[in-house]
Amino acid sequence: MPTEPKTKNPWGTLTWSLIAIVSVGWWIIASQHSRWRLVLVVGLSLSSFMVGCLVGFLFTSYGEETGTVGKIRDWLIGGITGITIAKAGAIKGLLLTFAAGAGPSEFALAVSSAVVYAVLGFFFMFFQRELILNVLLAQSRAERGTIEGTRQVGQVIKSFLVKLPARILSGVDDIDEIRKLNQQEATRLHDILYSEEVKDFLAQAEATSTQGGHLDWDIVSKVAYIQYYRTYFEKDDKVGQARRAIDWITRALLMNPQHADLTMKYADMLAATGDYATAVNILERLSNDPDAPLVVRQWLGYFLLFVPDRLADAIRYSEQYVELLHDNDAVFNIACAYAQAYCHGTEKGKDLGPAAKNREMALKYLEEALQRDPEYAEVVRTWTSKGESFDCFASDEQFLAIVHSGDDSASRKEKTEPPGPLPAS
Repeated sequence: MPTEPKTKNPWGTLTWSLIAIVSVGWWIIASQHSRWRLVLVVGLSLSSFMVGCLVGFLFTSYGEETGTVGKIRDWLIGGITGITIAKAGAIKGLLLTFAAGAGPSEFALAVSSAVVYAVLGFFFMFFQRELILNVLLAQSRAERGTIEGTRQVGQVIKSFLVKLPARILSGVDDIDEIRKLNQQEATRLHDILYSEEVKDFLAQAEATSTQGGHLDWDIVSKVAYIQYYRTYFEKDDKVGQARRAIDWITRALLMNPQHADLTMKYADMLAATGDYATAVNILERLSNDPDAPLVVRQWLGYFLLFVPDRLADAIRYSEQYVELLHDNDAVFNIACAYAQAYCHGTEKGKDLGPAAKNREMALKYLEEALQRDPEYAEVVRTWTSKGESFDCFASDEQFLAIVHSGDDSASRKEKTEPPGPLPAS
């Protein structure tokens, strides 16, 4: 909820209004019905007040001002000390120029007016700066920092915006679509994501953020998406890259906590670091939102395969997604869940049924999925490695027959398909 503006303290205004009224009365009394004396007293009072304000301004400098105004303050302190000691007579002579006549009483009037109003000027500026002006300056500098940081990074964006697909910068593409790119398209996207322009953009954004500058949503979200898609091209330090993506996605979500797409990508990066339990918690909270994307259920069906004793929930989410969109990837996930239940069992109370039934269901859904997507048979063959979903099916004859059938179907499909386009010259 927005905070209500703070009420101004009426005591400050009341105090200075009272001082102004008292000053007018004092000037009238001190002038003794002499217009010339009134002009001199008012002139000395106001000039002393302004000198006090100037000193108060210098003494309350902070932040960026310390590098410039702060030096003047140091010079002023040294100068006032030196002048007071060496030029005491000259100061007395200056004050006497404001005296309307001769005599010690005129000098006393001038000195008292100068001292009182110089002190009043100092405290007036001191409290104005500390309570009002410095606060406004800080807000203005924060806004200026936002504009400057956004402008500097925005200049870098323009150089690569025409090269990097808009769908990447807006996060439109699902990572599954990125995976389905052919080799030439994938290489081109990789080259763009790791181009010098993109590196400069990321470096500028990181430097601005590290120096305390402010970046707007447009910049932060673009950095988050770039770091996210980079994770899927990273070979040497995938976990480190995922953590960099998490850092920027978190910043973006602080600006827009209800952003469903970035919330999903945040969960995806957590899973990339091996934190499947937290990823599942985030996606399950998101799935309770009526406006949440349907694909959240598909991701839950996959990530729950890596959470111990939640295979039943993995099957439930995948079945919901298949019922809604007839997605074949979710069918593979169901097969994997039943295969894991057969190979490794499930915790008491979450049992999916007898082992024989789990094996039957795993092979049934696997066969169904390979009939729709026979090219995936080669990938399924790797699922018999140690720790994979079908690791206990390595010598299962029915499993091998289903995979072999998928190989045959893929081979027949390849022979019947027309030749592809000729390579570009």
